[in-house]
Amino acid sequence: MNYLETISKRRSIYSLNDQIPLSDEDILQLIQTVTVLSPTAFNMQSSHILILMNQAHRELWELTTQILKKIVPASSFDSTQKKMNAFSNAKGTILFFDDLQVIEQLKKDFALYKDQFDMFASHSMGILQGNVWNALAEKNIGANLQHYNPLIDDQVKEKWNIPLHYQLTAQMVFGGILEFPEPKDKLPADQRVQAIY
Repeated sequence: MNYLETISKRRSIYSLNDQIPLSDEDILQLIQTVTVLSPTAFNMQSSHILILMNQAHRELWELTTQILKKIVPASSFDSTQKKMNAFSNAKGTILFFDDLQVIEQLKKDFALYKDQFDMFASHSMGILQGNVWNALAEKNIGANLQHYNPLIDDQVKEKWNIPLHYQLTAQMVFGGILEFPEPKDKLPADQRVQAIY
């Protein structure tokens, strides 16, 4: 499979189960490799990952459910519960974190660019998330990206002993693909990309 075929397979897939074509160890090694190979501005390497699989993954979504029960009206919680159940039915969740100490140190070390390092870290995180998502797609593993931070940040840090200076940025749910989503409408490429010769 070439690169364009890989990125064409990367979609937000919500209909997932816990049956995937890789072992837990293979998933770990794949994501470790992608993380090391993903570029960062100033080689900052501020992005970190915790992979929760199996029971730990289910505990994350139970934790999230309990937090949401406190803020979502009971009369409309059914749809939220269905979403939580769908996430829980998958194989795992990849938690993405930014190390704020690294970012703050770079602001001191390179004062000329201090106002840019938050953006640089965001760009690096986006590249990492995209690369991980594409790597999963290449292995025929579906995924979707969620953002229940900062609602769940404190509980996640406490439960899994995450350093306080790590900031949770996203949660990528992954698993076996039960159903592919319908194609999305896309603007023609020439409306988004132009060249001057």
